[in-house]
Amino acid sequence: MENNTFGSRLKALRLSKNLTQEKFANIFYLNKSSISKYEKDKNLPENQLLIKIADFFDVSVDYLLCRTSQQKLLPSNPKPMSGEEFLSSYVFSEEETEAFAAYFSFPDDLKKEVLDYIRFKQQ
Repeated sequence: MENNTFGSRLKALRLSKNLTQEKFANIFYLNKSSISKYEKDKNLPENQLLIKIADFFDVSVDYLLCRTSQQKLLPSNPKPMSGEEFLSSYVFSEEETEAFAAYFSFPDDLKKEVLDYIRFKQQ
């Protein structure tokens, strides 16, 4: 079975947790018939319930709605990038690259001064 509808994805996720329609319905205080209608693509849950279902299965709402084939759009705990990783992940002008490289080489107290100055100039 291809998972290209909300209903088919919901059913596949439910089965992956070994839940019957009834047990799944009870988790969300719904009737079994509501789950059946969702899985047969006869109804869609309201937005708040859709978000709760996505959270329950640890997938994105976009995945449930078949807007993407990736279950998660972003990692739940992204690893912070070092300055070098950040610089290598984007295309910057030569001037921007020089400014970032200089900033990342500064000690913490000087970085704070630079940020304070930037905030002052933005006012």
